[in-house]
Amino acid sequence: MIHENLYKGKIHFALGDQVKKMLLSIAMSCMIAISLISVSPAVEVITPDDQILYSYEGNLSEKKIIPLSLLQIYGPPAFFMAEAVKFQAPKDNWKVSAVTLYCLDGFNGSEESIPMERIIAVEIRDKDKKLLYKFADSQFPYSNYARNISSLNPLTIDIPQIPVSDEFYICFYDRGAVLVGCEPLNDTSENSFVYVEDGYKRALLPASLAESEEASTPINWLMEVSGI
Repeated sequence: MIHENLYKGKIHFALGDQVKKMLLSIAMSCMIAISLISVSPAVEVITPDDQILYSYEGNLSEKKIIPLSLLQIYGPPAFFMAEAVKFQAPKDNWKVSAVTLYCLDGFNGSEESIPMERIIAVEIRDKDKKLLYKFADSQFPYSNYARNISSLNPLTIDIPQIPVSDEFYICFYDRGAVLVGCEPLNDTSENSFVYVEDGYKRALLPASLAESEEASTPINWLMEVSGI
């Protein structure tokens, strides 16, 4: 269970000042040191009936992309938190068949950088945030290490054609296993969130990266959803 108070769209965790400063320092260092990173192209097998929904506009190669884990921002409570994106189904009973994110697990080709095995998860939720489907697996089959590359890697998870209608959410739990690609924005995103669940409480917080205790940068998670 997460011990937190939700107030005006922010989370206040019971962390000491020293831990807060450490997490803030890590997040800021990530934003400054890895502000522009190459992206490996996705290799997809698409049938004529497939349709792809994007959380972003434009070409990924032209974007300033920040690899980010929620653990860097929120610490251990982030095991219960997810990068979430709201999509609009093109039609009633549109069937989700795959979810793609762009991730980095720290592997750079050296033996020392081989990542530890951890568990990632993907959820599909309806417009009321009720769970429609959940998938969990080791990150290894999708990792940079498995593909022997060091750039952001398309992490594609196949879904057994889950029907959705109206608005729906894709929630990804990185759990420190991977850094998820996102782009900085000038204004708060209407579609990218941090999803938090504590028992029966479900909340969507604005997706942002703290620059200081007083300022933060809105971000947009880079995600694609395929369906028919």
